[in-house]
Amino acid sequence: MDRFRYLFKLSYHGVLFSGSQKQRKEQTVYGVLEGLLSRLFHNDVTCVPCGRTDVGVHADQSYCHCDFLFEFEPKNIMSSLNKASLKYGLVIHSIQMVPQSFHALSSVKSRRYNYYFTFDSLVPTYLLHSITLVSKPALFLPTSSELSRLLKGNRNFFSLCNYSASTKTYIRFIYDVEFTSFSYQPIDGECVQMHCISVCANGFLYKMMRHIMGILLHSMVNFTNMSRLNDYVLINRPFVYALAPVQGLR
Repeated sequence: MDRFRYLFKLSYHGVLFSGSQKQRKEQTVYGVLEGLLSRLFHNDVTCVPCGRTDVGVHADQSYCHCDFLFEFEPKNIMSSLNKASLKYGLVIHSIQMVPQSFHALSSVKSRRYNYYFTFDSLVPTYLLHSITLVSKPALFLPTSSELSRLLKGNRNFFSLCNYSASTKTYIRFIYDVEFTSFSYQPIDGECVQMHCISVCANGFLYKMMRHIMGILLHSMVNFTNMSRLNDYVLINRPFVYALAPVQGLR
């Protein structure tokens, strides 16, 4: 029987979801999307995502594929699908047919996480689900080149992730790391200084990005330079830090 595979490009705000992966008793990104598609086509639809995210994590650009027994014109369903999905904070940006050999998970060559944070307490309240407000002032800010020297390349991230019995290797390859700062003008109020650390890798371990950001944020408010951070990552001299809050991650 012929099947037709379609690739969905989507984004979502994670505050209403218990993560992305489908769960029986929780509202999740792909659980909602499967339900919307199944009702729209009057047929069971299964989504195969490019990865999974935890409770409260957002996505600016994510993908999944779905198989259908029939062809359809994507533009004919986009409006109806988004009309139903917007109340969940879920937007479908494009749908396109792809070969059966394409797989949303195994065909991925790289993944990128961005983490947004600010030390400015003037950040508007409507952004508090989308950015991390750090309560202590920064003693230093890292540069992209410093972060690249620390993290770029093949690294063992065993000490910077949550243990999982199903993990076969803790080695991940980081392609690039970028640190950027920018000003945000609220709808009403003064300009707020914000920061973003972006990491691109061949894959991420469970809570790996939140561990990386946890140790970076801890270092920025407790140390005056990168030296203690280098000791932790490069020669495994540990110190205690907290997992970074989830709301800044996308």
